Formats: sequence, C-alpha cells, structure tokens
Amino acid sequence: MRARRASDLRRSQRRELPRSPVARPASRAQASSAGGALLSACLIVKNEEQFLDPCLRSLEGLVDEIVVVDTGSTDRTREIAAARGARLHDFPWRDDFAAARNHALDLARGEWILYIDADERVRPASASRLRTQLADPWHVAYYVLLHPRPGFTPYWEMRLFRNDPRIRFRGIIHENIWPGIDAYRAARGGRIGRSELVLDHEGYERDQEVKHRRNLPLLRKALKEDPGKVFSWCHLATIYASLGKERLAEKAWKAGLAVVRKRPRSRSGEDTLPYLGLIQWRLARGRDTGRLLAEALERFPRNHQLHWLRGVTLMRAGRPGEALPFFERLVACGRTGEIDRSLAYDARLFDVFAYDSLATCHFKLGHYAESRGYFELAAKHDPDKLEYRIKRALCARLEGSSTDGSPGGR
Repeated sequence: MRARRASDLRRSQRRELPRSPVARPASRAQASSAGGALLSACLIVKNEEQFLDPCLRSLEGLVDEIVVVDTGSTDRTREIAAARGARLHDFPWRDDFAAARNHALDLARGEWILYIDADERVRPASASRLRTQLADPWHVAYYVLLHPRPGFTPYWEMRLFRNDPRIRFRGIIHENIWPGIDAYRAARGGRIGRSELVLDHEGYERDQEVKHRRNLPLLRKALKEDPGKVFSWCHLATIYASLGKERLAEKAWKAGLAVVRKRPRSRSGEDTLPYLGLIQWRLARGRDTGRLLAEALERFPRNHQLHWLRGVTLMRAGRPGEALPFFERLVACGRTGEIDRSLAYDARLFDVFAYDSLATCHFKLGHYAESRGYFELAAKHDPDKLEYRIKRALCARLEGSSTDGSPGGR
C-alpha cells in the first residue's frame, strides 16, 4: 500500500496528451510477457484485510494475473490474496515505496501493467474494449479516472503502462512513474491515451494517524533530497495541520508555493495545491487572502475551488452581488459536466454548496423569490438539513409580505 494524497490532493505529476502520432510502435517481442499474458495488476500491501478482497474481486475477468507484494502483513492479507489466486511475494519494507512497487513490476508477466492499491476498486468495465486499446502498438500508457474518495469528482491518473524495464517508479514516497515513461518515449516514442477504466478509492475513510506517523519521516527525507516536490510539501503541511503544528503547516505550504512561483509557467493542477492550502488555512483564521487569491486565479483561471473561494470571500466582504457569478459558474459546470479533471473536487461545490451560497447572496440582496428557489434546490440535494427548509419558508413569507407585491420586494 502506498502513501496517499491528503484530501483531494493528487499523488503524481501529470502530462498533457501528445497531439501527434509517434515514429515507431512498440513491439510485442520486446514486452516482458511470458505465457501470453496481456495485462498484469500489481499491488503492494501491508495489513489490508479490510480492503483487499473487494479490490481483487473487481479485477476478475479484467486482468490476466494479479501480482501482490506483501511488505510485512500480520493480519489475513496474505490469506486473502492467495484465496483470490494472486501471485504472492514477500518484500521487506525499507522505507521506500518505489522499491516495493518496482519489485512488483519486476515480477509481472503481462505486456501491460495496471497498478492499483488494496483500498481501491475498478468499476465494472468492458474487458474486450480495454484489450483492444492495449493492442494498439502506438500507445505506451493510458490514464484512468480515479475517484479519490466518496462524493468527489474524478481526475485523470497515470495507472496503465507498458511492462518495460525502463518504466519504473522513482521516489521513496509519492513515487513517480513519469520519468520512466519519458525515458521509454525518448527511446521508442509512444502516445499517451485515456482509457475507460474508473477506480474508486476508499482509504481516506479510515483513521490516518498510522499513515501520518509512517509518512512524516519519509516526507522530510524526500524533501531534503529534492525540495522541488510541490505535492510533498503540501502533504507535509496537511500532516502538520492534523497534528496541530500550525506554524510548521504554514511554513510547508509556503515552501511549496515558493517552488511554484519559480517556474516560468505552472505545469499541472498539482501546482494549485499550495495556493489552495494557504488560502483556506488563512480564511479559516480570519486572515486576508485577497492578493494570494488573485494571484492564484491569474495562474489557474479554470480551477473550480478557486472560483468557490473567490465567491466566499466576496460574500463575506459584504459584496453578494459580485459573488453571484462565481457560484453561478459552478452550478453551470455541474449541470453540463464540464468539470476540470486535473484535480478532484468535492462534488457538492457544483450543487448543494453553490445553491446554498446563491440563496444566501440573493437573500442579502433582498431577492427573496430567487433565494427561496435556491434554498429549495439545496434542500433537494440535502434533505436531512433542516436549515434549508426553514430558510426556504422564511423567504416565502418575506416574499409574500413585499410591500409592492413584486417578487423579491423589488
């Protein structure tokens, strides 16, 4: 099992899809397959009896083999893996996620690798369509859509790639497969595509304390070796925040921000993370975020979380009319499905949270009919929240008592 993102954070650096075909297709003769296997699923595990069986069941009929590398389980993990027909191997844990993952890749016999964690599931998918994709000789790797936790939108994650000794993970934590893919493409070419596979991750719903204790020294070591890892700085900040070490948390977010600011242009949605962390951290403490938020919006104009935060700051500043377009844009994105897939977002940003904020803005503006309508929408999406029904009734009463009889008292 590997180190996880904090909340909606991504775990690896993304790349844009190439626009043109490559010079040479990959040859099946050069794949490290034995016995005709096309696709191997590779996992590293330790004490995953709570999650492992549903994960392995989700792979049945989709992959040709499952390679499970155990790094020291003391529960029923090994028994479950064996019962599901996985090829089970031991690998002593040595504080290096890439080393463990690469051991699993070395053992794989398929032409392609799907790497997955024990607390993830593959949604039902067409094995025949997937195999057709993998038979395309021009592709070297495919993204999958990953839902990082229940109720969050998915983002594109690199999980499916050719089994080639050049394609290996790097990094003791937040291990990165991209250097290996880049090395393969430099030597042979190869396109990056998008598969139809969708994964669900459930591990954030359990206690993270054990992971924090494990990850904290690894993050410190990794950042000492390479202080340019934005995601690792943000993960470190999140751990410090959960431990109540506020100064260290803010310092870590600032370190990540400094890395992003040195770049001539931001490379991925991952670069938004120190902005988001610092802005939300300061907002929660009543501190000014105006300049930092403006800078973030200039760099990342499509980021939905930043639009939400801008609307919230305007609303709190007593400028509800100026806040309205930011929340309306979120609702429109939710209805059309035009949601950024470079990061995961709390899906409520696009419905109930946006409706609540729109209702509040219209109420402050005296637009009681509009406010009532949005509170009604919010109540439909969160029927257990009594507050929405009470406010909807209040708006209806105020609307009916308008002195001039017009909707909203205007």
